[in-house]
Parts: sequence; structure tokens; C-alpha cells
Amino acid sequence: SASAIEYRNLRHDPRIALSMVDPRNPYRYLEVRGVVVAFEETQTAPLWMAWRKYLGVDRHPWHQEGDEHVTIVILPQHTSQMGDLWRE
Repeated sequence: SASAIEYRNLRHDPRIALSMVDPRNPYRYLEVRGVVVAFEETQTAPLWMAWRKYLGVDRHPWHQEGDEHVTIVILPQHTSQMGDLWRE
């Protein structure tokens, strides 16, 4: 949400790090570090599709009417990984 503290912090300092861990194998992960290069307004329809697919709900429990959602575009500068990311 555009009102979240993380959004305001990224506007001030665009450095970002993301990490993803395989829930079936905690030793398999991917980390991406980079900088935010753009903020784009996000329509809520794609969010609803993701909520339905991954959470099984039509509305996210924390979604508030009037929330302004944004997509953050990241330019990766460094990645690290452990485990075979291409194997299921």
C-alpha cells in the first residue's frame, strides 16, 4: 500500500533486498539485492486473482477500501542462492 511505512522508506532510500525460501526445503533459497527504479500504480483486480489463487479468498484479510496499491520495479544488482532452483 502507498501508505505503508515500507513504501515511504523506499522512496527515501531505494535499496532493497528480497529473500525467498522453499517451504519444502529451508536450505533452498534465493536472495536478490538491488534498487527500486520505478513505482507504478497497481489495479486491484490482479491482486484479487493472486489472493484467490494463493490464499483461497476474494479479499485479503487486511485490505482496506481506499488502499492505494503500488508495484515496485527493482533493478537487481546482486543475487545469491543455495540449492537447485530449477528442480521441483
